Amino acid sequence: MNSKEFRLSDAIEIIEDVLADGGEFNMKPKGSSMLPLIVGDRDSIVLKRDFVNIARKHDIAFYRRPGGQFVLHRVMKVCKDGTYVMCGDSQTVLERGVPSTSIIGVVSTIVRNGKKINLRGFVYSVYVFLWTKMFIRKPIKLFVRAVRKVIRTVRGDK
Repeated sequence: MNSKEFRLSDAIEIIEDVLADGGEFNMKPKGSSMLPLIVGDRDSIVLKRDFVNIARKHDIAFYRRPGGQFVLHRVMKVCKDGTYVMCGDSQTVLERGVPSTSIIGVVSTIVRNGKKINLRGFVYSVYVFLWTKMFIRKPIKLFVRAVRKVIRTVRGDK
């Protein structure tokens, strides 16, 4: 069987056109920067684009870095100059100066095991409130790393 690997860069124009026309785009993200909320290759997300408020504080934005890399991170701050401060939920280093022109869309829905996570609901609001505070996120991240290391050691992984 002959298969070709799909690259996001091959479809970005289609994604941008769909969002520009007011549509939504469903995709499965890769990577681990939005753990524990979004698990790559398991969960799916729905992107939308609001041209009045491109992204608000605590939204999850899908954007492109100057080097061409696509990223899905949370908006930690909207700066007065119109740029954004971004950070993945499983990361502690803030990415500053992300221009609004780099933002392709914002996550409107997260789907896990066929069920939609209510991004306007109480449980999600509590998660965002607690998770966006470094004092809660950093210790949890360190704990998760330690647990993963123990699991790898027990399994004999490198």
